[in-house]
Amino acid sequence: MTQTLPNDGLLKAARIVTLIAQFLLGVAFLALLVAIPIVLMSQAHIVDEMLPTATVAAGTVAATIAVVLFMGAVMVAIGFFFLRILRRIIGSVGEGDPFILENADRLRTMGWLAVSIELLKLPASALAVFIAQQVKEDTFTVDVELSITGLLIALVLFILARVFRHGAAMREDLEGTV
Repeated sequence: MTQTLPNDGLLKAARIVTLIAQFLLGVAFLALLVAIPIVLMSQAHIVDEMLPTATVAAGTVAATIAVVLFMGAVMVAIGFFFLRILRRIIGSVGEGDPFILENADRLRTMGWLAVSIELLKLPASALAVFIAQQVKEDTFTVDVELSITGLLIALVLFILARVFRHGAAMREDLEGTV
């Protein structure tokens, strides 16, 4: 038996927070896309900021910055779709029917999205280190690491997907015996 939870405060808050986060990610995505051609057209400014010991031309640095911006846009888009899926799960919880195979698939997809963000961070960070070695900026720091937290989130999502799949199967078995 399912019971809708339209007035549940936590679910309302989750809907609002995920919607706001999606909006902000959409704005960030557009900003990153707009920044790419600006960077490519600003090679004169890049030359001014390059170190005398730079090992590549300003065009290479500009192209590398553009690639990092594009990778950032891809990661932001992945985050947007992650939240979109989460909103659908929240909706099914609000409808009182969370243990469905569709949510198991959603959780598994969210796990893969989390993994993909972590994997994209590695080459983006390596390229950012390359850029940092070419410019004068002293406060430019880059962390090149695989996030244990991100990987743990993915692991939890994969496990929850199995739990939801098992719960959906159990409910189906129970409904079949009634």
